[in-house]
Amino acid sequence: MTKYNIDQLSTANRKELGRNIDIMTFRLVIFMDLGEDAHRVVYEAGKRLGYELNPKTIEGVVRFFEDYGMGNAEIVGENPWQIRINECICCSGLPECGEVLCHFEGGIIAGCLEKIFDKKVQAKETHCAGLGDEFCQFEIKIL
Repeated sequence: MTKYNIDQLSTANRKELGRNIDIMTFRLVIFMDLGEDAHRVVYEAGKRLGYELNPKTIEGVVRFFEDYGMGNAEIVGENPWQIRINECICCSGLPECGEVLCHFEGGIIAGCLEKIFDKKVQAKETHCAGLGDEFCQFEIKIL
């Protein structure tokens, strides 16, 4: 992933500002213009991160989102798997724009589940603030 492992990154603390950043900083990075493949690039970055997190269970994926302030996640379906995120870090509170916005979160979910199931996984966002929804939801396809 990087020259630091996840434990080093998650426990490192700045003296005065702590671990938290303003959501705007995160959104500026995520919504940066990365060209015509931007959605794919952000999804793949999330997928690589999710895989490297080395999750053991789907419940662990849910806890990751909550523990790191990325949203309140829950499993809402199992056939197919569906994961819902309330107060998503990417889109919660944004106005409707006619498209899904949470490619990074979808990538994280897909990468985590690939590690858990040892199979290729695709996470498709079906609900999003960008579509006018109150929550984000991802349908999982195991390939």
